[in-house]
Amino acid sequence: MTVLVTGASGVVGTAVLRELSGYEVVAGVYRRLPTGTDRMVRLDLSAPLLGLDPLAYQQLCAEVEVIVHSAAIVNFSADQAEVDLVNIEGLGRVIELAAEADALLVHISTAYVSRYGKAGGGDRLGTAKPAARTDEYVTSKFLGEQMVRDSGVDAVIVRPSVVIGDSRSGEIRQAQAVHTLAEYLLKGQLPFLPAHPGSYLDLIPQDLVAQGVRAVLDAGLRKGEFWLTAGPAAMPAERFLELVAEEATRLGRVAAKGRLADPGIVDRLVRPAFADVVPKDDLARLDSAVAVCGLVIITDLLPTSLGRLPGGPAALTVADVEQAWRISLRRLIPDLT
Repeated sequence: MTVLVTGASGVVGTAVLRELSGYEVVAGVYRRLPTGTDRMVRLDLSAPLLGLDPLAYQQLCAEVEVIVHSAAIVNFSADQAEVDLVNIEGLGRVIELAAEADALLVHISTAYVSRYGKAGGGDRLGTAKPAARTDEYVTSKFLGEQMVRDSGVDAVIVRPSVVIGDSRSGEIRQAQAVHTLAEYLLKGQLPFLPAHPGSYLDLIPQDLVAQGVRAVLDAGLRKGEFWLTAGPAAMPAERFLELVAEEATRLGRVAAKGRLADPGIVDRLVRPAFADVVPKDDLARLDSAVAVCGLVIITDLLPTSLGRLPGGPAALTVADVEQAWRISLRRLIPDLT
């Protein structure tokens, strides 16, 4: 089959490209060029016909049999209009392509659609840099899934949780929000992790996400919704802090001992006491951390399809998740200044 991968230069897209040996792959890119494929097409999700001229668009429709749609804005400082331009309007154009090509659509969503209406990350605090706005991202993904289900095209929805580096090498196209949290902790720029005791981070290596997508194609699935998550093996927030400190120590770096604190402490204590004396950039960093943690730190474990997806990856164990996070950290820490 000929498979078009949108967002082929992104975190998930680059991992998927490496996993699709044996398929005829077309890498859909916007600016950055991916590796691992000989065929590329430049796509603009904000433009009619995805930015292609009519002849090129029709040729793509005639050729493509599967679209793995991983292109999305995952920028927590973007406002709703910016996010919707790609995650809603762009998705609509990809659905149109799938309909005209009579192609299967594998839509990469997020496990955090489960947080729709609960993330609480949209507050802007008037800081020097934009605070994280996780609500906009979650809303776009939630509505995007509805669009896919209502479209009438053959479609499979895949929901990864927090994507970290490759389980063997730690490689990842770019650091994710969870890596940024670890970096702040390591540099002493985050005085605490805004999370309640008994909460979790659900981490999934990027290669397992790609293997899950490959399994959907190999099995010939034309519908379904699959959660690519750690599920019951999710990492307790306390253990997340311990591993960050352990890995820093192992590599000869000094890291402040992290601790958990009620996220509400920022509004109740920190801002009233320090808003006039703490640099605005520091407050912005703290606000962003609170917003991101409000999305990715969960109190209820996510469902998982690992171990049940035909031909897909086995379910993760606690040891698997911890080792993958250690490897991801080891890739990150040497680059810290």
